[in-house]
Amino acid sequence: MIDEGTITAAAAYVRDLLAGEASGHGVDHALRVCRTAAAIARSEGADVGVCRLAALLHDVDDHKLFPGTSASLAHAVSFLDAQGVEGDERRRVCQAIREVSFSANGMEPPSSLEAACVRDADRLDAIGAIGVGRAFAFGGANGRALWDESGECRDTTVAHFEDKLLLLAEGMSTQTGRFLAAGRGAYLRGFYEEFVAEWRGER
Repeated sequence: MIDEGTITAAAAYVRDLLAGEASGHGVDHALRVCRTAAAIARSEGADVGVCRLAALLHDVDDHKLFPGTSASLAHAVSFLDAQGVEGDERRRVCQAIREVSFSANGMEPPSSLEAACVRDADRLDAIGAIGVGRAFAFGGANGRALWDESGECRDTTVAHFEDKLLLLAEGMSTQTGRFLAAGRGAYLRGFYEEFVAEWRGER
């Protein structure tokens, strides 16, 4: 069983590893995903400890932040080794981490309930008001333009709404995730429509 000491240590590890991260993938994101994943896990009957730990560690080997460790999950594995997390719990934590990424997994169904809870929690943090803020933080940190109205350039913040964020609410894997996504998804779509209307001088 993954105890509270391991969760506390994971939060501290993530805080140190992601110190100064300002692209929307910092420790604040990890802590929110952890809280949401725990709530979804309790509602869905999943292993809360596995979900919390995977949620905290889900970005420590993200390809956008740590391309050199993303394939091996070296940072996550190093932490699990240090904490003595072994066997089936270790396998399920790593599995959940691997199945979070949209770019790697798209809408392919997660292979476990715990992976589904963590993925839904991460994607919920990409929609709603927090999701809007994170999208523009990431765009600013990576030198992205706001939008290319012609659609020729897809490397803009608003194109990211069109290509990914607006799809997420419909792709939740748990009943609890779908319930939470309804309001956040509506907010995100409303923001997008308002942005486009203002950009075009229609409002």
